[in-house]
Formats: sequence, C-alpha cells, structure tokens
Amino acid sequence: MNRKATFTLEPLDLRRAVRLHAFGAIREARTIIRLLVIWVITAAAFAGFFHASGMPWPELRDSLPPFALLAAAVILGVDLGFPLMFSPSLIRRRFAQDKLLRQPVTVSWDADVYEAEQPGAHNRIPWRDYVKRREDRHLFLFFLSDYNYQILPKRALSQEQIEDLQRTLSAL
Repeated sequence: MNRKATFTLEPLDLRRAVRLHAFGAIREARTIIRLLVIWVITAAAFAGFFHASGMPWPELRDSLPPFALLAAAVILGVDLGFPLMFSPSLIRRRFAQDKLLRQPVTVSWDADVYEAEQPGAHNRIPWRDYVKRREDRHLFLFFLSDYNYQILPKRALSQEQIEDLQRTLSAL
C-alpha cells in the first residue's frame, strides 16, 4: 500500500476547507450551546428593554416570538454567513502573500503519525495529537486546535489510499 501523496493546495481547497469547518462547527454541542446562550440573552434583553420602556406584558408576549425567530436567524447568519462570505477574499489575499501555501506538499501516514513535508517545513504529528478531524467528499481536515488544521485534498489520493486513510482514522 502506497501511503504517500504529493499535491499543491489550490484556492478551491481552502474554500472547501472553510465550508467544511463552518458547517461542521455549527453541529458541535459547544457551538449550539454558545449560540443558544446568545439567543436567550438577546431575547431577554429585548423583553427587558421594551418592558422597561412601558410596553405591557400582553403586547410584549405577542412580539417576543417573531423577535426570537428573527434573532435566531441573525445569530445563525452571522455565525455561519460571515466566515463563508468573507473567506474568498481572505483566501485570495493569503494565496498572494503566503508562498509556502503555494509549495507542493508531500504527505504520508501510518497507524501512528501523519507527516507533511514542504520545502523548508516538515511536520510529523502523531494522530493522538489531533483534537478532531472532518471529512467530506473533497477533503480531509486534521485539527490541531479549533482553528488550526491541515488540509488533505482527496483529489491527490487514489480510492485505495482514501479507504486506507479512513480505516486508519477509524481505528484510532
């Protein structure tokens, strides 16, 4: 089994990684709780402000559900929309500035470690040091922290390598 591949990242790989990260994060319990807390505080502040300004409770009670729905949409839109909306321009700028990003990457793996090598950089990271991983039909993401991840595009791998990597990851 050949457990080695070489690729050069493309802007589309980074856009797909941002999308996978954003949609994956929105399903995490920690994110859901954080957004729920923000939503409750927003709804309570709305109710408190309008009650303090003299709005009677029956009228406020009728206004609260539409406001709560609007607040939920805005909170989700900000949390998910901003990263997706601004990532293309940030990725273009990053590709223009970061020469290492445009260098070929040679990756290899075994049951214990994942290695990535570029001119002037070599990482050999045990699988246990990754805090999480995500996968979709286009790529693998290996997270060293919530916001620091390595991208492995599936376009650089054979179907046999993809299956081997999935088996390796599922065995962890």
